[in-house]
Amino acid sequence: MDDRKYWVGFNIIKGIGVVRMQGLVAYFGDLQTAWGADSVNLAEAGLGAKVIERVLAARQKIDLDQVWVKIESQGIKILTWQDEVCPSRLKEIDQPPPVMYIRGEYLPDDLFAVAIVGTRWGTLYGRQITEDLSSFLALNGITMVNGLARGGCDRASNCAKGWRTNHRRAGSGRG
Repeated sequence: MDDRKYWVGFNIIKGIGVVRMQGLVAYFGDLQTAWGADSVNLAEAGLGAKVIERVLAARQKIDLDQVWVKIESQGIKILTWQDEVCPSRLKEIDQPPPVMYIRGEYLPDDLFAVAIVGTRWGTLYGRQITEDLSSFLALNGITMVNGLARGGCDRASNCAKGWRTNHRRAGSGRG
């Protein structure tokens, strides 16, 4: 196991997003050190009182080793923006997702991938368009990326699975 478990730990804490994760890495050098930091150091790293409370509570409630075993048992790979194999196009944006949960393989062909993002409670028209578009794209060899949120992402993923045996899922897990 490596320090990715700490990326996962911070990723599941409400109030820790891309900017705060960048700040923690910049201040502490790595997230393992940040995970063990006291409230004073967390404040110096730029976290507010409410977020610090959530971090301290999460450290008490969450067993990162257990979370990591569950991730591995489900065949999920964790990528962070620091990984060399992190999709290059994500590294080009200002706020890339700090953690990506990947089931399947990331291949060079995946440079041209499509994610369909929608609302949890879409209209009948929206659901139909999502089904048609995701099925068409997957049938034509386009990788479908799933944000792992309920609703539009889930519907697109389910439609794409019917057409493509090497369908891949990746997401930030924040949906």
